Amino acid sequence: MTTARRQTAPRVKRVLAPTDFSPGAESALQWGMSLSAAFGGELVILNVLDLSLASVAGLPTEFAAMPAAAELIGRLRAETKTEMAKTAARYPKAATLLREGIPRTGILDVAREVGADLIVMGTHGRTGLAHIFFGSVAEYVVRHSRIPVLTVRREEG
Repeated sequence: MTTARRQTAPRVKRVLAPTDFSPGAESALQWGMSLSAAFGGELVILNVLDLSLASVAGLPTEFAAMPAAAELIGRLRAETKTEMAKTAARYPKAATLLREGIPRTGILDVAREVGADLIVMGTHGRTGLAHIFFGSVAEYVVRHSRIPVLTVRREEG
């Protein structure tokens, strides 16, 4: 006679919610907050500031060494800190993290670093040329994550 193994529900102690401060990311933050509360876990909100935009925009590599670039990067960092402070005020029970780098790999690195059990993130639903040129951070994370990823698409309307 065989005995059935009793499976227990996975324990979600930490939910990572990456944000780019867009409306789609806000929807995902709301899901992340609800899920972390339902599981009695912690919500960690992350922004990975991508400073490699100059290369994507077709600007020469020398641009990064120009004083104007340093000023622009300083402004981007300051605006990111301001946006994260606003987000932290809306989600006071959440921990917040700011990183610099490539968002798609940065999210996975931070998920491992903080011991996340679940990633909840928005998707922009880009198609066509926008998807080809910019790719999809959410798609990359889903394909390469070792933990479950819930993608949230913002309702149009």
